Amino acid sequence: MKEKLKQMLKDIIPCIDGKWFIGDGALLGLIRNGDLLDFDDDVDIFILPETKINWDKLPDNLKYYKDYICFKLYDDRNGKPPQISDWIRYNQYIRLLPENRGLNRSQLLQVASTTYRSERIERKYTMPWIDIFVLEKDVENDGQYNVPYYFSKDRHDYYTKENLELKDNYDLGFPIFIPNKADEVLMRQYGSSYMIENKDFKY
Repeated sequence: MKEKLKQMLKDIIPCIDGKWFIGDGALLGLIRNGDLLDFDDDVDIFILPETKINWDKLPDNLKYYKDYICFKLYDDRNGKPPQISDWIRYNQYIRLLPENRGLNRSQLLQVASTTYRSERIERKYTMPWIDIFVLEKDVENDGQYNVPYYFSKDRHDYYTKENLELKDNYDLGFPIFIPNKADEVLMRQYGSSYMIENKDFKY
């Protein structure tokens, strides 16, 4: 899975015209181990509103579609497009409840796991894919960009002006951009124990 994700990254990066970086679980893997997480099946790429993607330059095997929060890129040689599982839909529902405002990702997963209808927590998808999020400019905070849908004033999915002074000091066989002060970003999103592998939730 990891090598397929790297190949997909290598293929999509030349198609991106403008500022981009990776975040979430892929960023977590790079900071912990200098590589993608062994058990991850996706990579999240974030782009600024003015960044363009030249979809016509994609290799023939890579396809994409737009869902309500991002572009999903997949290799159609691996089967049908990725579909969201009930577990992921439930996580998205939990994020929106007023009583869960202010919780980071680790805390939200803990809440979801205690109330989910099934004893078995399903993996998201069964094939590698890449999510591409177009960040939204925050009208109240100069230089800050928010992740669409996941962001609220009490949440942690945003990047400051300083975070967007991107770094390219990681390499997966090709240069990878990450946020400046990545530790600050991961602390905000996952909590103070972000460097410790969470085997229950696979991050």
